Amino acid sequence: MGKAVIILAVGMSVIVSMLIFSLNKNSDTGLQTAVDSYSNTKARLIANSGIEIYLEKLREDKSLTGNFLNNSLMDGSYDIYIYGGDTMKIKSIAHFNGTTHTGLATATRQAITFPDVNAAIYVSSNAISLNLNGNVDINGNDHDINGNLIPGTSVPGFGVDNATDSAYVINNIKSKVSYAIQGEGGAPSVHTVNDTTDWLQLTQDLIFAADISLPSGTYSTGTVLGTASDPKITYTTGDVDLSGSAYGYGILIVNGNVSMSGNFTFHGIVIAYGNSTITTKTTGNAGIYGGAIFVGDNVDMQATGNAELYYSSEAINNAKNNLKSSRFTILSWWE
Repeated sequence: MGKAVIILAVGMSVIVSMLIFSLNKNSDTGLQTAVDSYSNTKARLIANSGIEIYLEKLREDKSLTGNFLNNSLMDGSYDIYIYGGDTMKIKSIAHFNGTTHTGLATATRQAITFPDVNAAIYVSSNAISLNLNGNVDINGNDHDINGNLIPGTSVPGFGVDNATDSAYVINNIKSKVSYAIQGEGGAPSVHTVNDTTDWLQLTQDLIFAADISLPSGTYSTGTVLGTASDPKITYTTGDVDLSGSAYGYGILIVNGNVSMSGNFTFHGIVIAYGNSTITTKTTGNAGIYGGAIFVGDNVDMQATGNAELYYSSEAINNAKNNLKSSRFTILSWWE
């Protein structure tokens, strides 16, 4: 009987020891599985976050390309590889706690929301004030990007929203200036245009894609707001004075009053807008080759000297074909 009890006790001890060993082994295995799962999830999050971070960098720097290694994030790191043309690929390889995860996104830039240009100058306002003097030249006949007359479709020299505004413009310009407003229909080429653009929404879309942002102030000789081969979207806040031999290509957006003087020239589209009164002044030999759009509750337009305000389909198309958006369409995302 005593031996039986001893044998039973020893047997139970062995069984319990085996159970404890088995439980410890399973516990170690379960713990390792949990650690591996956590590491894989963390590496995946780092890889995806890396792609998101560099999509934002691509929004700010539209020419960004190449390899960007050893970026630290969430106690791990990731390497970014950006390559391709209009359809680009962003590959992210993440490293965390000995685990590696790769993500790959294919993206393309959305098209720029581009304004229709229906006149050399288009004014949309509840109240227009005009002070046009000197040898100001407003011409809706087609010109090249440098302001030279070329064969092409003509648009009005001066476009407005309704017949009342059209009559006001015609009745309030001097005869000398009247003959200088050329374009569709002959001088004075002042016509109602059918434009239903939501200018606030459109300007906000363009501002989101701006390459250059400037505060209010004076910008003179040496200021370059894009080139013919690399046009830019420039956004200025407040009143801005563009003078001297400054120049630009692309789209210029002014949220406020704009003054262009000296030999300043812009090749593309100039949009000046505001919630109340905006004043636009063009003096000296300043020129806009493309189209000018002035939008506000009250628009006070002033032009003197030898200012040239010419419609140019070439300048507009140059901007349209070369400007890049800051918005992306994700075509695929592999992880």
